[in-house]
Amino acid sequence: MPATRSELGVRLALDALAREGDLWLSGASRSMLPLIRPEDEVRLVPVDPARVVPGMVIAYRREERLVIHRVLACGDAGIVAKGDASASPDPPVRRDDVLARVVALRSARGRSVDFTAFPWPLLDRLLSAIATLASRPPPDARPPSLGRRLAWKTLRVPFYLARLLVA
Repeated sequence: MPATRSELGVRLALDALAREGDLWLSGASRSMLPLIRPEDEVRLVPVDPARVVPGMVIAYRREERLVIHRVLACGDAGIVAKGDASASPDPPVRRDDVLARVVALRSARGRSVDFTAFPWPLLDRLLSAIATLASRPPPDARPPSLGRRLAWKTLRVPFYLARLLVA
């Protein structure tokens, strides 16, 4: 059976990472807005899955697609990740499916940001904690109230402030 376009994309990304040691990639989805916009490019470098920590933005394989999301937690069951713009976390990611870490971003305006340099490691941890808080389900099964929706929107403010450091 021939490979799909996304399967080929994941294979090409893995090959480029293995050969070159890093890879600039564009065409992201909107799940990491506002920090990573679809027109931005991100730099991926291989990462040892055992060294993945909360706050880190990783690239992992999900059903033959490459997903770039922020790590919320790491445990025996896998890694919990979530897009910054998503309301709920992804299903747990197996450590074997983690392919790379996002270490830099180049905006459409040409501005480059190194996510390994100060203040980004601290900001990433803070954004991870906020994303974890924002993704907690309401205590009952009822739809979120107006107050809960406003709280979620308020918790989005730090993500927009972080984007100001990129723009």
